[in-house]
Amino acid sequence: MLKKRPERIVRYVFLALCIVLGFLQAWANRTTIVNDTVSYLDIGDFIWRGQWALAVNGLWNPLFSAILGITLGSLRPSFHWEYPLVHLVLFLIYLATLWSFDFFLRQLIALRRDNESHEEFRVPAWVWFCIGYILFLWASLRLIGVSETNPDMLVAAFFYLACGLLVKIRRGTGRWGTYCGLGLVLGLGYLTKSIMFPVSVICLGVAFIIARPQWRRVLVSVAIFLVVAGPYILALSKMKGRVTFGDSGLYNYAVHVNKIPAAHWQGEQGESGDAGLPLHPTRKIFSQPAIFEFKSPIDGTYPAWTDPTYWYEGVRAPFNLRRAVARELYLLQLESVFLFEIHGALIASVFIVLFMSGRRWLLLRDLSRYWFLLVPSFATLALYASIHIEPRYLAPFLRVFLLTLLIGPRLPVGSESGRLYSAIAALLIVMYFVPIGSPSLNLTGFVRDIRGRSTGDPDAPERVVEGMYQLGLRPGDWIASLQWSLYGMSTWARLARVKIIAEAWYAPQRPETFMAISGKRIQSHGRN
Repeated sequence: MLKKRPERIVRYVFLALCIVLGFLQAWANRTTIVNDTVSYLDIGDFIWRGQWALAVNGLWNPLFSAILGITLGSLRPSFHWEYPLVHLVLFLIYLATLWSFDFFLRQLIALRRDNESHEEFRVPAWVWFCIGYILFLWASLRLIGVSETNPDMLVAAFFYLACGLLVKIRRGTGRWGTYCGLGLVLGLGYLTKSIMFPVSVICLGVAFIIARPQWRRVLVSVAIFLVVAGPYILALSKMKGRVTFGDSGLYNYAVHVNKIPAAHWQGEQGESGDAGLPLHPTRKIFSQPAIFEFKSPIDGTYPAWTDPTYWYEGVRAPFNLRRAVARELYLLQLESVFLFEIHGALIASVFIVLFMSGRRWLLLRDLSRYWFLLVPSFATLALYASIHIEPRYLAPFLRVFLLTLLIGPRLPVGSESGRLYSAIAALLIVMYFVPIGSPSLNLTGFVRDIRGRSTGDPDAPERVVEGMYQLGLRPGDWIASLQWSLYGMSTWARLARVKIIAEAWYAPQRPETFMAISGKRIQSHGRN
């Protein structure tokens, strides 16, 4: 019992730390949401009202929307409390992600113990907990963020659970419930985000290989996955008139690789020269400045973004090998930058472990024992690199990939190995929390808030709604925006329950500009 005490203490301390830091980040951002979330909230309303046809969407998958719709529909918050309630839901999802990662990490440590020999150093479990949870904090609070009101945290939870179940299967401790759980988790992951469909196929393929004599049980995983994911795939395919599991890849490839406009596409051909023609684009009613109208047939706060794939029906994304390879190499290079996060401690830790093992080409054999985790992680990173990346997309896959690289190599028996891993754990901890004012820490702001010394944001969405109501605006009104509504217009319009039916718009000069606009931490809120 005494031997287990340090690892229990370290684990509980880090669990408490993760909960506190996650709560502080949620609190600091409780009054704002990112622009994409408006679409998820609108779809959630459709689900709550039983408007199932409106909930089938080519870009936004339904599970996250259903969670938000059921929560808001049941509690019916005022517009002052709607966004704080959304952040409460995200915080609860974050806690579920923490539990999922804890399950995965404990299974991974157990697998490491199973594979250890007498000739290698036995790293104490508390060291693995330190390393694992620092990686969790880095990926969850810096790359994704509890402030990020998109479904990426939920995707991370399902991916960690899937990885933990794969480890159980690899250890030979998987039972029927393990295989059933794998199919369920992967199915729910797909219902959260379309990228999880190819990821699920990869994970199920991996499960077939590592299950060995029990590979027939994986058929149960496949069946459950199809039962969970199949109805939505059928509904989406029926709506689109072709077999599809989602048009997110098609839309993003056309925008980010072939460089057609990110919104209000009117048939511009982009770099491919063969982008097709829109079947029902938004309606251009003026050219100088460009003004577009989109009142119908799509519903929602901002119909142009409720389901962009409707307005882009007819788009083609022809494949060009040269352009695809250049895009892949460019984005993989950008992804490699994340290895230098936490002040370079990540890449330094991986390099030191690999170098100090002294095993040279035998390192490949060491890491090959964990191939079933490396393959899904790296394959997903490569999938994103073929089209478009954002930190929140990559977080769970980077975390599993890096943790596997750190836990895989064998080090020789000796006190030097023990000091090495302890030093790595200490380095990661220190570099993560220095400086104290890092983006992951919000303690000062929280203390200022509870002491009543903070000043509210005059441009916060609920303040804008109050001002608009004083000017005579009422729920159900139609409004137009003098700027692209993703610049903050849609976030207050959602609270006011008004519908944006037209806007002035200009095309960002670079796709990276669009990434920043449609991504996280857009703080401006238009008053036009």
